[in-house]
Amino acid sequence: MKYYIKVARPRNWLKNVFVFVPLFFSMEVSKAGKLIATLLAFITFCLISSAVYICNDIADRKADAAHPIKKSRPIASGSLSVKNAALFAGILTVFSLVMGFLINLWLGVITVFYLILNLAYTWKLKHLPIIDCFCIATGFVLRVYAGGAACQEPVSDWLFLTVVSMALFMAFGKRRGELLKVSPLATRQVLRQYDPQFLDGIVFACAGLSVTFYSLWALNRGCYMIYTVPLIIFIVAKYLQLIHMPDSHGDPTTVILQDKVLLCACGVYGITATLLLYFGSGL
Repeated sequence: MKYYIKVARPRNWLKNVFVFVPLFFSMEVSKAGKLIATLLAFITFCLISSAVYICNDIADRKADAAHPIKKSRPIASGSLSVKNAALFAGILTVFSLVMGFLINLWLGVITVFYLILNLAYTWKLKHLPIIDCFCIATGFVLRVYAGGAACQEPVSDWLFLTVVSMALFMAFGKRRGELLKVSPLATRQVLRQYDPQFLDGIVFACAGLSVTFYSLWALNRGCYMIYTVPLIIFIVAKYLQLIHMPDSHGDPTTVILQDKVLLCACGVYGITATLLLYFGSGL
C-alpha cells in the first residue's frame, strides 16, 4: 500500500490549492454550496494529477532509474510493477472524471482537457523546449479555471496573467535546477536544448512579470490588496534565492515545504489577504 501512496505523490497535491483561488478572491467562501463544490473540485484534481504522475513515471522509468533522486520512485526502483501502476492510474482517472462531470459540465470538460494535455506532455511535448514549460503553466491555469467552474465565479484577466507568469516562473526555475544539478544525458532529453544563461534570463523575466501582473490585479481588485504587493515581492525574491542555491533542484513543492521562512511568508500573505479582502471594508 505504501508504494501506491508514494507513486500518487500526495506532496504534490499542494499545487492543487490553485483550485481555491477563484472562490477565495470572490469573497464567497462563506457560501456552503460553493465551498463544497470547490472542495470536490480540489479532490478531483488531486486524483487526476496523481493519475498523470503515475503515467509519467511509467513513461520515464528508465530515465528515472539513472536519476540521483528519482531512482527511488516505486516504478523506477521496481517496487511497484508497471501493470499494477497502470491499473491504479486508470482507477484514479475514472473516479476523477466521474466526480468532475457530476459537479458540473465545465469542470468535467476542464478535467478531460487537463488529462489530454498531460498525456501529450508525458509522451511528446516534454521533449520540446519552451513548449514543455508552457504545458506546465497551462496545468496551473486549468486548476484555477476548474475552481472557477466549480464555484461558478469568473477569472479576471489580470489574475489569469498573474497565474500564467508565476507558473512559467516556477517551471523555468525547475528546468534550471535540473540542468545545473544533474547530467542532461542521464535525465530529461529536453535539458540538452536549454542553456543556463537563457534559463536565468527567462526566470528573472517571469519573476518580474509575476509581480507586475499581480500589482495590476491588486490595484484593480481594491480592498487595500495593493498592500500585499511587498509580500509578493518578498516571496518571489526568497524563492529566487532558494532556487539559486547550489543544492537546489528547483522543484517548487520541495522548495516551499523545506524553507521555513518562505512557508511563513506564504502564511503571512494568506492571513493578510484574508483580512484585507473580508474585513478591509471596515478599516
